[in-house]
Amino acid sequence: MSVNTSILSAIKSLSPASVVFNLLYKMYKQVGAQEDADEIYKNTIVILEELLQRGYRFESPEIQAVVNILRDLPAMGAKRANFERIYLQDEYTLRRLPHDPRKLHAQGCWH
Repeated sequence: MSVNTSILSAIKSLSPASVVFNLLYKMYKQVGAQEDADEIYKNTIVILEELLQRGYRFESPEIQAVVNILRDLPAMGAKRANFERIYLQDEYTLRRLPHDPRKLHAQGCWH
């Protein structure tokens, strides 16, 4: 399954009336090149923080759609596996995500 296919399926799992759906769908359309990963990450983190502040749980479809987008942003292989292991396990690890994706380089989880 390609990155774009998995991102699109995560977005489509949300209700089209959802504000999150609209934001994520617009961001999906911008995905193309890996150099856009930093910008997509920054925008996605803002959405994630808003959802967590509103009390959405890790298991909610909205949070899972964001997790699926974040899961596909790092480079393939060990970097992606490290990113998922460190940050995408539960609500606590999601809250530890840095605002600036450049901070992920030192942890071996980014491009």
